[in-house]
Order: sequence, then C-alpha cells, then structure tokens
Amino acid sequence: MKALFDSIKIYPKLIVTFLIVLTPLFLLSLVMNQYGSSNIKKEITQSMQSKVHFYNSNLENEFTRTIKLMREFAGYEDLDLLSNRTEIMSYYDQRVAIRNLQKELSVLKNSSNYILEASVHIPAINRTISDDNFGTIPIDEFEALNVVTNIFESPFIYWRDRLFISLPYPIKSNRVSPEFVVEIEISIDLLRNALLQFTDHTTGNTMLVNSEKGWKITGNDNGDIVNEIALIDGSNSDVQGPHSVTIDGQHYLVALEKSNVLGTTLIMYEREQSVLGPLRQYTIWFWMISGLTVIVIVVVSYSVYRLIHQPLKNLVRAFRKVEQGNLNVTFDYQGRDEFQYLYTQFNAMVQNLQQMIYEVYEQKFRVQHAELKQLQSQINPHFLYNSLFILYRLAKKNGDENQIRFTKYLSDYFQFITRNSNHEVTLAEEAQHAKNYVEIQMFRFAHHIEVKFEELPPSCAPIMVPRLILQPIVENAYKHGLEHKESGGKLRVSFELLENSVLIAVEDNGELVGEATIQSLQRRLNDNNVSQETTGLINVHRRLVFRFGPNYGITLSRGNSGGFKVTFRLPAETTTHLSERN
Repeated sequence: MKALFDSIKIYPKLIVTFLIVLTPLFLLSLVMNQYGSSNIKKEITQSMQSKVHFYNSNLENEFTRTIKLMREFAGYEDLDLLSNRTEIMSYYDQRVAIRNLQKELSVLKNSSNYILEASVHIPAINRTISDDNFGTIPIDEFEALNVVTNIFESPFIYWRDRLFISLPYPIKSNRVSPEFVVEIEISIDLLRNALLQFTDHTTGNTMLVNSEKGWKITGNDNGDIVNEIALIDGSNSDVQGPHSVTIDGQHYLVALEKSNVLGTTLIMYEREQSVLGPLRQYTIWFWMISGLTVIVIVVVSYSVYRLIHQPLKNLVRAFRKVEQGNLNVTFDYQGRDEFQYLYTQFNAMVQNLQQMIYEVYEQKFRVQHAELKQLQSQINPHFLYNSLFILYRLAKKNGDENQIRFTKYLSDYFQFITRNSNHEVTLAEEAQHAKNYVEIQMFRFAHHIEVKFEELPPSCAPIMVPRLILQPIVENAYKHGLEHKESGGKLRVSFELLENSVLIAVEDNGELVGEATIQSLQRRLNDNNVSQETTGLINVHRRLVFRFGPNYGITLSRGNSGGFKVTFRLPAETTTHLSERN
C-alpha cells in the first residue's frame, strides 16, 4: 500500500490526503444527520401517537357521557307512564308527558356537538318522540335499532350510512319487544369535520374504524388509501403504536389506538414525504454540501499543486542538468517562501560541487605525482634485493649453506615488503613472510631463543588478509620481549580453526606483564581516537577492524609462561579482495 501511494503523483496525493483528513468529519456529520433525522422522525411519530391518544380519549369521554345521559333518560317517570300506563292517562296527561320528554330529549341532544337527533320509540303508543317532532314509529328504523348491544364496549350501530347509539329498555333479548328504544343519531358530517381537524397536513387523514361491523368514517375520502390503511390497521389487533406502511409505492406514517369503550379504532396517517420532507431536504443539502466539498478539495489541491509543482519542476530539471555534468546551473528566485531557501541551497551545492571537483582533480594529480616519486624510490629497494640475489648465487657457488639460506630469506623478505601492487595477500603468503622473518632472526638468536612456528591449516591458506599483519607482531615480540633475554627465550606462533573464525596466537616468555599493563594496552586498541599515537599493534588492529568489522581484530592477554600473548581473530571465509569490494 505504501509503495502504491509513493508511486502516485503529487496532485492525486493531495486529493487523497485531503479526503483522508476530511472523511472522519464527513462520516461524523453523516452519523449526526442520520441520528438527528431518526430522532425527529421518532418525535413526529410520538407526537402523532399522542394526538391519537388525546382525540380517542376525548371521543370516549364524549360518548360515555352521552351514554350515561341516555341511561338517566331511560329512567324518567313520564317515559314509564307512556310506555306502560297510557290506558289510565288522560289525553291531557299524555300531552304533558310528551312535552316533558321532548324537553329532556332536547337537553340530551344539546349535551354533545356530535348528536344530530335524540328520540325515543314507544311501541305502546306507536309513536316516535323527538325534541321537535312527534310521529308514527318508522318500522325499518325501529327494527334496525332494536338490537341488544354492549353499550359500554360497542355502542354504535351503523345503518344506511347513518350512525346511531340505541338503548332498548328493558334489555332482555332481541326477540322480546321492548317497552321503548332510546335513539341517539350521531352526525357523521360533524364527526368527519372533527376527524379532519385532527390532522394538520393535507396529505394526511384521520378515520374512525369499526372492523367488526365493517364501517368507517374518514376526514378525507382518499379512496383506495383509506380502504387499504383501514384494512391493514383496523383489522389487525397485533399492530400497536406508530409504524410505517407502503401503499402504491408511497410511504405513510400511521398511528392508531383501539378503544375498548367504543369498540372502534382511531387511525391517523400522514404521508412520510410531507411530514419528513424538511428532513429529506436537509439530507439533500448535506449531500450537495458534501459534493461541493469534494469539488473544493479538487480545486484547492490543484491550486496547491500549481504552487508547488512549478518550482519543483524547475528544480528537477536543474538536477537533471547537474546529472549530465552541467554545473553552470543557477536560480534567481524572487519568491519569499521555502523554495527560496531550496534554490539558494541548490546554488550553494553546485558551487560546492565545482569546488570539490577541482579539489579532487588536484588531489588525483598529487597522488599520481606521489606514485611517480614512489616508483622512483623503489629503484634502490629493487637494486638491493637484486644485489642480494647475486650474493645468493655467489654463496651457492661457494657451497656455504648458511650464506645460501640467509641470503634467500633476506631476499624474500625485502621482495615481500617492497611489493605494493596488492593491498591484500593470502594468509599463507602472510604466514610465509612472517616465517622468513623468524628464519632471519634465527641467525642472530639461534642459541638463546627457541621458536615454534606451527603449520597453517590448509583450509585457511586462501583466506585474504591485509598485508603485513603477522610479521610486525612477531617483530614486536623480538624487540620488546626476547631481545634482551640471554637464554631460555621462547616464541610460539599457532593457528586454530573454529567454526566461523581463525585464531592466530603469537606468544613469548619475555618479561612478566601485569594485568594493568595488558588492560591499558587493550583500551588503547579499542579507542577510536585517530589522533592518538599509532604503534604497530594499534595499526594492525585498526586495519583488521576496518577490513572485517568490529567482531574481529586483536586481543591481548598474558601467556601461560607469564609473557605477552597477542591473539588475532579473522573470519574463516573471506576470499574477496579489498579492491573488488570497493
């Protein structure tokens, strides 16, 4: 993912970076918008449910009070007289009783705004009495209303698009003719107007449904919508509280409440688009602002890209010219931003490169001049070991074995140290040079120094090492440990092959060396201060560390015979020449 991001150019990177930074804010805003919308929707549906509960309670209270007045009216003495004792009443008494009933019926009618007519049917006199009328009983209406109902659970009777509450007295059976029937006709128009006022929005409606008896009264007649909602919610006893329904692709919020007192269900519904329209508008604005934000990000990114890209483009072109060897590139930047610093440093870098190139050429010339001088100085060493070779031929001609050996060792020694074409030699060559040095010293110290120079393991012979690392240590042992020892001197050079390393030990039995001296010398070896005095040990140790790493080099210790012991640690496998590594 990181490699992919690094391969993208600056402009897309800027856009992606801005989007990464703003995405959490966008997501947070989206969550807050959704959370606010859901809360507002919840508040609206709860408000609808509260309205339904309030209006349903009002209807229950209104019609319960009406039913109580009907029951009180059924107990009037004049009604009992007209129903059961008209034969003993005079015409005048009957008229007085009828007028009294009409007054009571007028009071009953005016007790509620929903009552259209209040009347009583008396079969004994075959008359129907209302507040303003007195006539013969309509047979079909009387038969429709002479129904025993649970007046406190389902009081309404829907007949011929008219709504009634009837109270047959006494309540015995539908097969027994009652003494009278008290009738209240509910004004459907007034009830419809009231239901219409329950809903604030023109896209909504309120209806009173009795699913058992199959009638409904609606505020607005919206045709199929009313029928479907009434069918879905009015007949479904499991539906509780506010919910949503979908009809013909339109979503509606529906709130309902069943009345156990009236046996009806009050249903209120609103089209979601009308109720939640402002919320959807906010959502649309949110997405429009989000889209505008993306456009702004693209524009701002492009502006930043233009501000950065052109100076960078000029800088890249200048670097390419420098790569091609043109060091005459300079900038004259007039801006006061960070690129002024970059351009200034670029000009300084080009000048420094020119200066360094001049110095490198000069140094190379001086090195070549020094090499020429060195080649000239090698004339004398070559003349020396050529003369030694002539001496060797003369000694061999005379048959003096010691002279032969000595001149041979001396010739090989000077030939090795004057050969400087290679900085590294094999360990076998380095060991042989040290052994030649020991053989030369044997002519001088043959009677009082015993030398044990062990054979190099064959597997270690091809290991490449810096030149002149072993002979200086052997020379150091002669010079500081054994030179003043008149007898009993011992020198031992040993080789040990480990799993990943080769150990070379040079040990003598010279003067006793204390631990403090050894530790002091070891600290000097480990000191990286280049300004300190460089001895043979330090020089060899630094060359080994530089060549093989800090895990290799020289360690110092006291030998088994009390003298000085120098141990080399070299890698077990290294055949790469230093010049090849460089």
